[in-house]
Amino acid sequence: MLGRHVYRVHQAEGRWIVVKEGGPEAPAEFGRQEEAVAEACHRADADQPSKVIVDKGDGAILEEHVFGSDLSQELDSTVR
Repeated sequence: MLGRHVYRVHQAEGRWIVVKEGGPEAPAEFGRQEEAVAEACHRADADQPSKVIVDKGDGAILEEHVFGSDLSQELDSTVR
């Protein structure tokens, strides 16, 4: 696969949810944002290239963490 795996962290109904976009895994739920971000970063670090996007649930991005090199971006830069 070219491109990054995306782990999204967002709030829903008072809980913080971690979900891998396009992944078959069930979402993980946490009581605190810090716990959810730590788990998402742990998963993303083991699944490079990847990134974690933390949003408020309305799509506004609060923070983003990037793990590993994205081969598709590296290939694109050599073609130019």
